[in-house]
Amino acid sequence: MKAWSDIGFEIEITGDQSPSLRLLQSVDPAKDRGESMHHSGGACTETLLIYGEPIKETLQKIEKPHFLIVGLGLGYIESVIAREALLQKKSASDVGMITSYESVPELREFFFRWLHDDKDTLHPEVINTYEQMLEAIVRDTDLTSEAVKAFLVEHFRKPVDIFSALDKDVRLVSKYHCILYDAFSSKTSPFLWEEEFLNSLLEQGSSSSCILSTYACKGSLKRALKNHGFEVIVREGFQGKRNSTLGVKNL
Repeated sequence: MKAWSDIGFEIEITGDQSPSLRLLQSVDPAKDRGESMHHSGGACTETLLIYGEPIKETLQKIEKPHFLIVGLGLGYIESVIAREALLQKKSASDVGMITSYESVPELREFFFRWLHDDKDTLHPEVINTYEQMLEAIVRDTDLTSEAVKAFLVEHFRKPVDIFSALDKDVRLVSKYHCILYDAFSSKTSPFLWEEEFLNSLLEQGSSSSCILSTYACKGSLKRALKNHGFEVIVREGFQGKRNSTLGVKNL
């Protein structure tokens, strides 16, 4: 059984007591540790701030919305989709599609196995991290972790339902009403933030009514959004981070 360190990560418990992962190796030779998936101030709190409201608004305004997530990670965003839908008394069938992309094979595999309670094949450390993540997601609600997992199981029935890395020639399977862009930074994942790629992604993937949210605030992203008819809203970042970006089109 593989622990997080076996696949190149270490656990971080963030300021709101929710877990995150950090790369053990840095792409920057001046740093001895790699990039973290979340702000140290709170992985769950940051996810809810950046992605929770766009998800909630999409669920309120769009019938059977399609969601695109770039960066599965620990499954925070997917779990927030389930949380917000359940809080609105919606079922899994009320969400048309959840499409998630993740470049690390083990993150796809671990998340799927955990969702389907295949715990005999997972390291206890890995199981505990996912359980902590989900406990943080349902905190301060009347939802149970089991309800969120059951919702997600309906959307991730087979391992292939979680897609591998986006590449420059990707062909998306749908148009999406909500794009949640949570890829690693341009230092770690350069081409995902290139303007040409972002234009291609939005051309293929954005529905006529669409909202995009990301923790980042890059010129390439803002230009691509404007090029595809989005109003660009620059928001305050989480706990001192640089600004985040919201793109809204006919929503």
